[in-house]
Amino acid sequence: MKRKPNYKIFWTLVFMVLINYQAFTQENNNWAKEHISFSGYIKFLNIGTFQDFDAMLNDNLLHNRLNLKIYLDEHFTVNLELRNRALWGDSVRLIPNYASSLDNGNQDIDLSLLLVDKPALLVHSKIDRLSLNYQSDKWRFTIGRQRINWGKNLVWNPNDLFNTYSFFDFDYEERPGTDALRIQYFTSGNSSVETAVNYRNNWDDTTLALKYNFNKFSYDFQVLAAKYFDDYMMGIGWEGAVKDIGVKGEFSYFIPQDRAKESLLSASVSLDYYFKNGISLTASTLFNENGVKEVTAFNPVNFNSFQLNAKNLMPNRWSSFLQISKTPTPAVNLSFATIYAYEIRGFFMMPQFSYSLSQNWDFDTTAQIFYGKPNDKLENIANSVFLRFRWSF
Repeated sequence: MKRKPNYKIFWTLVFMVLINYQAFTQENNNWAKEHISFSGYIKFLNIGTFQDFDAMLNDNLLHNRLNLKIYLDEHFTVNLELRNRALWGDSVRLIPNYASSLDNGNQDIDLSLLLVDKPALLVHSKIDRLSLNYQSDKWRFTIGRQRINWGKNLVWNPNDLFNTYSFFDFDYEERPGTDALRIQYFTSGNSSVETAVNYRNNWDDTTLALKYNFNKFSYDFQVLAAKYFDDYMMGIGWEGAVKDIGVKGEFSYFIPQDRAKESLLSASVSLDYYFKNGISLTASTLFNENGVKEVTAFNPVNFNSFQLNAKNLMPNRWSSFLQISKTPTPAVNLSFATIYAYEIRGFFMMPQFSYSLSQNWDFDTTAQIFYGKPNDKLENIANSVFLRFRWSF
């Protein structure tokens, strides 16, 4: 990957700041305690991928994150977060141009570096948060790389125009960011107006959006209008409850600027319920008017090759989701999630077990299991098992 020299200089300055952080805090201990927040983690993830046990791919990921926040005064805050990953294993060796899949963000400003690019080892580093924030009683301005989360649902978010993410990518808890200017005005305790525009080299790839939040009938509503790539978009989202059942929803309607193309709807609704015995249940459905309409055989490529965005959250038209979770002890969490994609007849399962070993140490294991009907018979298509250790600081 080719990198501009200016970015290398910038990265050198960033690492100098982080390396000298400890020395700075020792010399300016009182100021640092009040104005600087530094945290992060180191994770090790082992991945085994197989269809049957005749052959298995084994991959490893060492993932480090550094979060630095500087409170300059009561109004201004600087936020810097780095994501550093070392990958080695069968996928790195066998998949051509595997390094190109590491930098999958939606930014035209390149703040990533491929530090090591070897047939058996990749080391990739990326700044996925870099922003300046101003905040007063009524106003908030944020400029730079940031997370703009407008979604309401757990799995599918048609209202999340700037930072669409995949539920399958569970290891990236922070979610992608975008290079944007975001302005928020809080008209009252229950309502606000927000606008955001992201930076792209091409105007057709730029998103410019306006959102109004308000509370009515004990529900939180949001109304959106946007220029989304080469579409105009109108949307609505809500969050509330019917008795003890949580209800969330997002509708987005996309109108192409090219009148020869058809408008389309992307919509998702979800229900949440918490039982007295500590079990929680989440059910959701997605309608993607842009997806596959006719019933066809399942192909795992459908999940990996389609372009994920707010208009296209699944490769097919109708999908359903169900997740059940329980925390039997404060240190243990169990969950089981399923997704069924109707038109491509694909069935996905993801059981998870997590255990907090101590205050800073966590362990979890996750499986992702795909079933489909390539020949009118339900068959196991692909499986992955993830073992992960995390140390937070």
